[in-house]
Amino acid sequence: MALVDRLAELVSFDTQNPEGEERPLCHRLAVELGALGARSVDEVEVGDHAYVYARFGTELPRLVLNAHVDTVPANSGYSSPPHLLVRRGDRLHGLGTCDIKGAIAGVLEALATGPVNRSVGVLFSGDEERGGSCIRAFLDSEAARGLERAIVCEPTGCRVGIRHRGIGAATATLEGPGGHSSLVDGLTNPVAVLARAAVALDEMGLEHKGKGPAGFEGIHLNVAALDGGIAFNVVPTRATLSFSLRPAPGAIGASVEQLFAEAERRVRVAAAPHPIVWEVVTSSPPFATRDIPAFAPLFGGRIEDAVDLGFWTEAARFAERGIDAVVFGPGDVAQAHAADEFVTIADLEAAHAVFAAVLR
Repeated sequence: MALVDRLAELVSFDTQNPEGEERPLCHRLAVELGALGARSVDEVEVGDHAYVYARFGTELPRLVLNAHVDTVPANSGYSSPPHLLVRRGDRLHGLGTCDIKGAIAGVLEALATGPVNRSVGVLFSGDEERGGSCIRAFLDSEAARGLERAIVCEPTGCRVGIRHRGIGAATATLEGPGGHSSLVDGLTNPVAVLARAAVALDEMGLEHKGKGPAGFEGIHLNVAALDGGIAFNVVPTRATLSFSLRPAPGAIGASVEQLFAEAERRVRVAAAPHPIVWEVVTSSPPFATRDIPAFAPLFGGRIEDAVDLGFWTEAARFAERGIDAVVFGPGDVAQAHAADEFVTIADLEAAHAVFAAVLR
């Protein structure tokens, strides 16, 4: 099957997260991986999501190729059906072409090119775009035993990505008796109290500005929302402050947990003496490749052109389990999640060539 034909079939599966369904595509991939000579193929359901893992070669894999099967919901403004692959010049348009079904097509075509000489695992996983449940389930499983390195596919323009920020989000909630605004001087106003906490968080972000490793200065603390008001003449009974932050990679960058601890302390001080309910919504670590030269035999000269990334990837999940990783794939992240998403044929073919070299 030609490379473009493979991508067309992949795009035709609706794997929008959460509206679509990953399991039909994972089953189709399991059948294909078996036909391409996999020694074993595991199909695993993880709640409403799924992943498929295939082993090639005679030994326990130490290297895994990973790409996610799910996409974000189709953005508004598509000029053709999102699940129909449309070629316009060198561009192949369709939902997921760039992020990251183009890489899946490249891996499958590389497997079809000839016998696989390396013992390698191939993991196509769901729920990357929202909860990350599948990658955590895989890494918790016996199947991950023995893995030392991972190539995590994301749209890097066929350059090797070696570092990116982490990301975390949290909320602070405060409740009060509420009431008529004419009585506000005798009541706790949750919105007003958390407004002071929001200012404290913003000041924290400003204090960190300029600090950190080169290229990753600051923590990108974003006060995202303060919800709870009802009407101008009502003192609300409840308010919630939401914010996010993005710590830098590397030993000299503060961890997500350390930054959350500092943020919580500042919020509680600003809100005192009123008790707040603190909740960490998501906490995803930063990422940095531990041993870049070890990947040189897989990527050749491309390793000399390694880049930092501006977006989070599940390479961080491999790294936190001690599996060294890099990020690589066709497509430009500027096209990911956009209407008329596309990958170029040149990028698709370049990625296919790299995957073929990795497998042999």
